[in-house]
Amino acid sequence: MDAQQELAAPLALRCGRMLRNRLCKVATSEHLGGARSNDATPLLGELYGRWALGGWGLVVTGNVMVDRRALEAPRNVVFDARTDEAPVVAWARAATGGGALALAQLSHPGRQSPLAASWRRPRAPASAPLRLGGIGPRLHRAPVPLTASEVEAIVRAFETAARLAKRCGFDGVQVHAAHGYLLSQFLSTGSTSIVVDVCRACRKAIGKGGVLSIKVNASDFDGSTNDAEKLKAVLLVLDSDPLIALDLVEVSGGTYASGMACLGDGADFPGAGPSLTFAPHVRRLRARTNLRAALLLAGGVADAARARRALRVADVAGVARAACVDPACAAKWLRGAESVALRPPAFGRMPARLGGRRVWVPGLNYGWHQRQLGRLARGREAVLLSHWPFLLGALPRALLFEPARWPPWWYALAALGCLTCKMC
Repeated sequence: MDAQQELAAPLALRCGRMLRNRLCKVATSEHLGGARSNDATPLLGELYGRWALGGWGLVVTGNVMVDRRALEAPRNVVFDARTDEAPVVAWARAATGGGALALAQLSHPGRQSPLAASWRRPRAPASAPLRLGGIGPRLHRAPVPLTASEVEAIVRAFETAARLAKRCGFDGVQVHAAHGYLLSQFLSTGSTSIVVDVCRACRKAIGKGGVLSIKVNASDFDGSTNDAEKLKAVLLVLDSDPLIALDLVEVSGGTYASGMACLGDGADFPGAGPSLTFAPHVRRLRARTNLRAALLLAGGVADAARARRALRVADVAGVARAACVDPACAAKWLRGAESVALRPPAFGRMPARLGGRRVWVPGLNYGWHQRQLGRLARGREAVLLSHWPFLLGALPRALLFEPARWPPWWYALAALGCLTCKMC
């Protein structure tokens, strides 16, 4: 099989659906939902329409939240009983318009719900607050430990969101259990029961013919020697459950608490390299298990050569940043052509007292690529953007407040309440 045939080979999933090739546009949190309604917007349809025509075998959306009281960012899309389904139908139609399968990534942030999204105290497995690695000020309130009834409600929320996604035209869902969000928080404590329950609920919602995927952490970048064994144990439980019938496992990693590791700047984190960061974990999984679910490797797949290398250990190669600057890079790689290779400008080595490279460089790179998504959604092309507009405008807004979310008088009351509150 030659290089192009390797990328173009179709893949039959466990549910019976077929990927037309082995390239996946993995989740990229767009923050293009309605600021107050948290509904899908035409911008998402425009953006995913471009990816739909970009040659991908599979497209996964960015964070879709299952509870509007628990957001990862103010402009998240929410799938629940209050969701306006018409724009979701348009979004799904655009995402599947070019022949790719499209999955809605379902998520709950747990303690990773920032003040910018809500002043409400988040819910999480424990009361330990999140502190972004290297950042002094606390940007997240201390969470309230979940009760048993709240855990059950979260499982039902995932089921409701999955049913809505399938009804509106998505081919299935991806359960986000990585990057320190709620399900990852449970896994890090050794508890798999809620993850099993959520996956069972999602399978029930989408039916036997829907595509069910899960995104899990290979490593939290904490230097742990048993990351691979923990990942293996979790996946064996999920893969063997007949009520789940898992189709696809995306192996990712890192948490925001470890310094935004999952946003990438591999040289600054233990065990991470400049490309195919999680390939060793996937290789060990394949050698030590006989998973029926297909394996998707993301992280560092920046060109066709690295996509082919990813397929030596995985079934599907996941692409994020290259897709943010060239939505048609998959089609180009499939025909042996080069794609746009824009990269964020270097910003130099940040002083340690400001958080150093472990925070600022990954954060800047993340913001740079997210701004490219806004350009693509508005019919423009990616360009070499400066970091300064992000540093002076978008970043303070993202960390501290979202002006479009609430009326001005609300911020005056919130500021007064913050000054008098002693809970933080």
